[in-house]
Amino acid sequence: MEDHRLKAFCLLAEMKSFSKAAEAKFITQSAMSHLIKNLEEELGIKLINRHPKTISLTPAGRVFYQHAKRILALYREMENDIYRIANKVKGVLYIGATATAAVYLLPQVLYDFLKRYPEVRIELSVRSTESILEGLEKGTIDIGIIEGDAKKPHLSSDEIAEDEIVLIASDDNPLSGRDSIAPEELITQPFIMPEKGSGLREFIEDFFHNNSINPEDIRISMIIDNPELIVQVVQSGMGISFVSKWAVFKALKDGTIRVLPIKNTRLRRRFYTVTLEAIPSALAVKTFREFIRGYRFFTPF
Repeated sequence: MEDHRLKAFCLLAEMKSFSKAAEAKFITQSAMSHLIKNLEEELGIKLINRHPKTISLTPAGRVFYQHAKRILALYREMENDIYRIANKVKGVLYIGATATAAVYLLPQVLYDFLKRYPEVRIELSVRSTESILEGLEKGTIDIGIIEGDAKKPHLSSDEIAEDEIVLIASDDNPLSGRDSIAPEELITQPFIMPEKGSGLREFIEDFFHNNSINPEDIRISMIIDNPELIVQVVQSGMGISFVSKWAVFKALKDGTIRVLPIKNTRLRRRFYTVTLEAIPSALAVKTFREFIRGYRFFTPF
């Protein structure tokens, strides 16, 4: 049974959505659906229940998922043992990254890494921080790239880059052009929010709590899991949002969006790599972690 079908099934089981699993695997939703259908036809049994916006595993699907995880883990252990004996940086490296990290941090670093280690194959999935940590613990991800520390004692993390969070609005927003905005003024504004479980959503909610604002009082007009789309929606005048300065750098340069200065506040956070082991047993994982830790990222602020 092909490795990619097992991987696709495990991803779907964990993300509980064809669209999210397909996006994470960088394939179309129809391609993801075809992989699962192909598995069900080969086995002659239904593995998932399809619902309007989500999926659930059938009893057979739950059994299949447990076995698939073990098979994938054993296969990777075999590969790692062989490559370690040969002292080769080779094999598949499963990376889970948040949308901001995947779009703005990783393209250049992955290009440079693969140029140096061409025998490594990278499988990158774009997920929320919550889903990445879950994937690490379940063994379906080797290394995660997240915003903010994992804050879990059994996970090992390294800081790799700094980020600045900015509050943005369209040019015609009533708050645009102001020299300073008090946090409590934000309650009256419609917000475009990132999805729950993301590092940015947690960061935003912490900001409100620290300023004695209940996040439940915020007028959320839309929830979007893609930072570039958030910027585009804000540009259209549909609301305001907090985003990474990485995500808004081009729009700021083009003058198509405004940063709203919050009174006496500058919001900073950091990107981290996260692994299950302090010293990864797989040579490719260990090598990539050391490579990205010493990488010089372009900083747009």
